[in-house]
Amino acid sequence: MRKTVVLIIASLFFFCLFRETTATTFFTLSLVMASAYGLSRLNSRYVLASKYPLIGLCLALSPVLIIYPGLRASWGMAAAAVVLAFYSIALFLVTTEAKNRQIYKEAIGLSLLYCASALNLFLTGRFALMLPLSVSVLLFLFIINRVRIMPFVGGYTVACMVVLWATGAPVLGRDVPLYDVQRYALFACAFALLLIAFMAFMKRTDFVAVLSFFGLLYVSVDLLMSIGFHLSGVLVHQPILGLIVVGPLMGMVMKGGKERP
Repeated sequence: MRKTVVLIIASLFFFCLFRETTATTFFTLSLVMASAYGLSRLNSRYVLASKYPLIGLCLALSPVLIIYPGLRASWGMAAAAVVLAFYSIALFLVTTEAKNRQIYKEAIGLSLLYCASALNLFLTGRFALMLPLSVSVLLFLFIINRVRIMPFVGGYTVACMVVLWATGAPVLGRDVPLYDVQRYALFACAFALLLIAFMAFMKRTDFVAVLSFFGLLYVSVDLLMSIGFHLSGVLVHQPILGLIVVGPLMGMVMKGGKERP
């Protein structure tokens, strides 16, 4: 029952991201939802095992983009930078919260990931996307009462804003011609999915539940910043990239936090 409800809400959410529904869009959405369902059937230990490979790829992407500047204009590299930034930081925070590591280890690890992610996004022209990610991390740390690490993330957020101002990078997103019904549907679906993830998080704070909650928190923040404040985001302004980032999260929400990695 839970998987069916999440599948329906997520499908409606993704369809509302696109102004026009073409055969290609329908096929892409169907593929994403099928992949999410398949991921929900996968043992969570395999998801957890992807933590260090993703972190390693995030750190390795920076020297690649520096050595080969011609790759920076590639959409594939930009997509890789966004995906690696989100999932490397998300998996690090979730597993750190579970293991309750010492603060200096959290600070060093998070600093390395933030610097690498910010550099990757800057080199690929997507640096403004660090803002919704940083705000989501701050809210997540506040909710799980990891306030000791919040000053570091707050400092990184301020540094990102300074860099955006100094470089004149575009922060405001372009106007997206969404109907009012689409806007309301997007917010309603995001809130419903966040509520489902939050209920699972309150019942059992295991790896899957915490990752699902953080992911849906990011979705809500990105939508609010994009539609409410007209800032540059992933989901509304770059829906294909948003599918790649958010699609796997729906599989985690379907799992419901019922198994340990």
